[in-house]
Amino acid sequence: MSDKKTERSKSVADKTYQYSDYYKDDQLSQGMATSHEQVSDTYMEGTVDDQQTKQEKLPRKK
Repeated sequence: MSDKKTERSKSVADKTYQYSDYYKDDQLSQGMATSHEQVSDTYMEGTVDDQQTKQEKLPRKK
């Protein structure tokens, strides 16, 4: 691999999400912002097990 490709790969691998990524126009920042949003949404939604537990705890009207 050429030195230029190695440096580019390293810069991509070292990238972490920053709040400012939502406002940047480059592809890497936009991808990080989108991935962060998807992970955040999934985390907040919970799992199927969590949803079933919540439903079981709801009081039922008779």
